[in-house]
Amino acid sequence: MDASVKDLEQLAVLDPARERVPTEMEWARSQAFVERVMAGEVTGRSAHRPVGRWLAVGVATVAAGVVAAAVVPALLPGAADRAVAGWTAAPSPRTGEQVLPQARACAGNGVGGNSSTVRPSDVLLAEQRGDATLLIMRKSSGNIVECMSVGKDQLASMGLTDGRPLPPPPAGTVNLETMSSTGNGRDMWSNMVGLAGPGVTGVELRLDGGRVFHASVKGGWWAAWWPGPEGGEVDRLTVLVHTSEGTTSHRPSELP
Repeated sequence: MDASVKDLEQLAVLDPARERVPTEMEWARSQAFVERVMAGEVTGRSAHRPVGRWLAVGVATVAAGVVAAAVVPALLPGAADRAVAGWTAAPSPRTGEQVLPQARACAGNGVGGNSSTVRPSDVLLAEQRGDATLLIMRKSSGNIVECMSVGKDQLASMGLTDGRPLPPPPAGTVNLETMSSTGNGRDMWSNMVGLAGPGVTGVELRLDGGRVFHASVKGGWWAAWWPGPEGGEVDRLTVLVHTSEGTTSHRPSELP
């Protein structure tokens, strides 16, 4: 048996929606989206560190990180629909205790290894926007991963580090670890994650169209996701970094 097929069979048991049968409309949307990806009409990117890539749990994904990042919500359209529909510009912070169910699902999805036990302290950052929970956690392997979930459905997961410690940015600054857009049409959404140096009190994103929203900042990380394609496009937004001394603004390409 081909090794990639065997790996997919092993991952399939982790799929939270493996018994769900997509509707004819969902299949049609997914097929149309994959055709757009193959035609080069959908873009996405992981910035700076190749370790970051979205992975759909229990479904076949394309090996290249950029394309895999774009396939996830198209194959789980119900979760993506609910995530986008309930999005809020200001996230609600969550503690490790509050997101333990989502952290346990993230810990066992195989991305960055599996953790047999999960402690609240393993969750470095967690936020809620509508029905969607975003968290950054450390697995027992030492790898740090990001997971998105909607209710009981895992939407996507991404490895952020390969176990090696990342030095924090200088005080009052941030860097950019990964940036991407994924999805199709009204379900398209974007994601940005980076490290935050000491003294960073907040991060906001300002899209070129004028919309401004808050990122979450905690545990030396900052993260945000939002409906729209800007995360897969070049410098279509500005990152506003707040400290006690004021605010600095940066295009993504200017961040280390």
